[in-house]
Amino acid sequence: MHTAVWQMSEKPGFQLIDDLDEPGGRLLAYSLREGEVSADDLRPYWARLDAAKKDGRTLRIYAEMYGRSKLDGAAFVEKMKRWDESKAVIERMAIVGEEKWLQDYAKLMSSATRIPIRAYPPRDKEAAVGWLREELRERK
Repeated sequence: MHTAVWQMSEKPGFQLIDDLDEPGGRLLAYSLREGEVSADDLRPYWARLDAAKKDGRTLRIYAEMYGRSKLDGAAFVEKMKRWDESKAVIERMAIVGEEKWLQDYAKLMSSATRIPIRAYPPRDKEAAVGWLREELRERK
């Protein structure tokens, strides 16, 4: 079993967490910390979604969320344009963070998207990754 050894990111805004990626690109991990997120910041994320869609794959998303970040105008427009496409590619999502509102956010987004989404406190980040990898291990 893979053990989580990565460190929580301290960088504000958005960044990918490369050391959590699965072979074949099925697990996409990112960190989102308080700060503004631009359309340029999200380009690597959209590139991974585009590649998965092109290859006929779905993705599992691991997201560390701390504080409330803000999308700039261009990032918000891009997110809205890709809303339906994202729902078709994302298979499940785990959100890791300390804020209590993340539990409610996960329930709301899961209901709105029909994607299984679970929220975990930072002490349970390995459980979050384990849930994301469950069926991935079985498909090998």
